[in-house]
Amino acid sequence: MMEKDEIQYKPVFEPFASQPWSQYAHGSGNSAPGRPKSVAGMPRIALALLRDNFTITTWLLMGASLQCAVVAIFGASLWVVALPVGVLALRVLRALLQTAGALPNPQMEGVIRGRTMCHFPDDDGVHREGPSNRPLAVLLISAKCNHPLGMLGPGFREAGDFFKQCVDWLEEDSHARGFLGMTQWLNAADRTTNNELLSIGYFRSVEDIHALAHHAVHRAPWKWWNESLKELDHITLTHEIFSVEAGGWENIFLNSKPTQLGTAVVKGNDGQWRSPLVYIPRSLGSSSKRMRRNQTEAEARRQQETDAITGDAY
Repeated sequence: MMEKDEIQYKPVFEPFASQPWSQYAHGSGNSAPGRPKSVAGMPRIALALLRDNFTITTWLLMGASLQCAVVAIFGASLWVVALPVGVLALRVLRALLQTAGALPNPQMEGVIRGRTMCHFPDDDGVHREGPSNRPLAVLLISAKCNHPLGMLGPGFREAGDFFKQCVDWLEEDSHARGFLGMTQWLNAADRTTNNELLSIGYFRSVEDIHALAHHAVHRAPWKWWNESLKELDHITLTHEIFSVEAGGWENIFLNSKPTQLGTAVVKGNDGQWRSPLVYIPRSLGSSSKRMRRNQTEAEARRQQETDAITGDAY
C-alpha cells in the first residue's frame, strides 16, 4: 500500500470565507447575517412532501376539476383549451432543445464531472494522512404521517417545526457542536404516496449527537411528544445512530453534485470553511484502498478479475 505522503489530494472547492448552509438548511430557506443566500420561497422539502402527499390520479383529477371550473366560469372558449396545451407544448419543446444542446440543461448545474470522494482536511486546511481519515457518527431520523390527510394530519407540522428548531440550533455553531451537515430523502420503496421522510445527519462523534438530544432545544419536543402520545399514534418517528471509526467508511461520487457526506463542511484554524470533497487519486481507485484495508489473496484476485473486465476508469 502507498505511504501516506505519496497520496496527493486535489480539493474540488476553494475554501469558503462564510459558512455554507447544510443541504437541509439551504433547502429549508434558512437565513442569517454573514451566511450565503438559501432557497427563496416555499422550502423544497415542503414542495416534495406536498407532491408526494397525493397520488398521480388525484393530481390529475384536481387538474381536471380546475379545468371544469374554468370552463364553467368562462365558457368553453378556445383559450381555455389552448392554455394548458400550449404550456405543455412549451415544456416539451424546452426539454427537446436541452437534449439537443441548444439550451443549457439546468439539471447539470453544479454537477462535478468525474470521480470524487471525501477526505477531511486538517485544521490548517491541508489534506494529509490516508483515506477515511476521521471517525464519524451518522444519525438517521425519519418521520411519516399515517393519517388519511397525510402531511396535513394533526401534529405532523408541529413535529416538523420542532425538528427544524433542532437543526437550526446545530447550524448556529456547527463547529462547536460537531455538526458536519444534513440531507433529506423520501422513501421510494415503501408505498406510492405519503412516504417516509428521512434526514441523514453527519457528526464528529456520538457524543455530539447525545449533546443535542439532551439540550433544551430537543427536550421541549421530547416533552411535547410524551404528553401527546394518544393524539399522535398516526405519526411514525424513528432514529438510528452509527458510530464509524477512521478507516471504517468510504464513498465515491460519479458525475455528482455534492450530496450525502459530500455536503459536509469543516472549519479550519484560519476561520475558513472547507468541503471534504477531493478528486479521487489513482492510488485510491478501489473501495478497499479508500478504506485502508489490506485485501486477502482471494479479495485481491477478485479485484484483479474485476479490473480486467471493467477496464481502467482513469
